[in-house]
Amino acid sequence: MNSRKYDRYILSRIQEFFELHSEEGFFFVQDNAPSHRSRETTENLRRRRIPNVKFPPYSLDLNLIEHVWNWMKNWIQERYWQARYDVAKVLLRELQRIIWEAWEAVPDEYIETLFDSWWRRCN
Repeated sequence: MNSRKYDRYILSRIQEFFELHSEEGFFFVQDNAPSHRSRETTENLRRRRIPNVKFPPYSLDLNLIEHVWNWMKNWIQERYWQARYDVAKVLLRELQRIIWEAWEAVPDEYIETLFDSWWRRCN
């Protein structure tokens, strides 16, 4: 994903969210993917008035979605161990189904616990 696509498909929707919830004090969090840290994206965030937080490089502990991806990876490996050994034999459609199944399996309580721990992690 490049910066233009990121702006068009992601930041445009994020902007809509912030316009609907402008009084609620939310801020947008991104990791250090190239399309997230480009000058063009920085300018687009400013232009779209999206309040955001920049993580220092390699700050996986602060990026809560990384914990969710890890949870999903472990869940998939426990249930679909064959994908761990020969992922090339897993058809794309099957892989998409497995990933969606893992996403749906993430407990809400786990995400709430991660969210509640974020400020402590920042300190």
